[in-house]
Amino acid sequence: MQLQSSPLQGLVGHNRSFGAAVSFACKAARHDCPLLIVGETGTGKDEIARLVHAHSARAAGPFVSLNCAALPETLIESELFGYERGAFTGAGRSYAGRFVAADGGTLFLDELGDLPLASQAKLLRAIEHREVTPLGSLRARRVDLRIIAATHQPLDAMVRERRFREDLFYRINVARVQLPPLRDRRDDILELAAHFMAPLRRTVEGARVGWFDHDALACLLAHAWPGNVRELHNVIESIFIDPPEGAITARALPAYLTQHLDVDGESAVPDERQRILDVLCATHWNKAAAARDLKWSRVTLYRKMAKHEIPCGG
Repeated sequence: MQLQSSPLQGLVGHNRSFGAAVSFACKAARHDCPLLIVGETGTGKDEIARLVHAHSARAAGPFVSLNCAALPETLIESELFGYERGAFTGAGRSYAGRFVAADGGTLFLDELGDLPLASQAKLLRAIEHREVTPLGSLRARRVDLRIIAATHQPLDAMVRERRFREDLFYRINVARVQLPPLRDRRDDILELAAHFMAPLRRTVEGARVGWFDHDALACLLAHAWPGNVRELHNVIESIFIDPPEGAITARALPAYLTQHLDVDGESAVPDERQRILDVLCATHWNKAAAARDLKWSRVTLYRKMAKHEIPCGG
């Protein structure tokens, strides 16, 4: 799925599962039903939400977001539904709230799994009745908006454990986009790195920076990327703080990426490339199994694959 023309950060790559997720999101954009985006932190849930809004009939309307995990429980309802002046101590003016602010557009509720149970009940009522009542008011206000929710938590399990309302779950889980973690789309790592490097290279100092050498490539491809695309973006930015001249070596990467680098210094025998390919084919391109069979670390395997120009995706 080629999305390099998209202005949205991180929505690039050709990985099949990622492409299927983006394709489904674009199809869901044509409908006005609630959408649930599921994925680990840093996989691009916010970008997908903005993509859906931009391709929907509500694109001309506002896109309003609220991170449900970023606010204390006492403030969530006033942020969602607003309040009247004098509704509580410190309410010196009226506040419309996120629902009203998103009227005519899209309301993106990030990290919905962190919403307290009491607030979940009120959110469900607002979604079902399409109206909100500000704190301190007796008058409800009608709203017309689309709800997009996102979470890194397993809502299905939370429903079974009674930590998330079942009725709210079924109300928002009409269309669902599952974003794969970066470790499951390693074939996109280098394309993403190039995408993040492009604007940085347009600076005066950035123009001196080349591509990654074999060891640096091996480190990028072997890392588990627990922070996903966001972590990769941050790594690329860190390189350009003190940009190297020429090739990017492992020394230019953050130390935690290179601490397990195996620099055994062995020279490659003429048939090493074929040997690697044979083992990869025998293990169905399972890199961990191939590294074990070759008696190498995974970093060494990735480094030698890069050296012999063997594609990571098989």
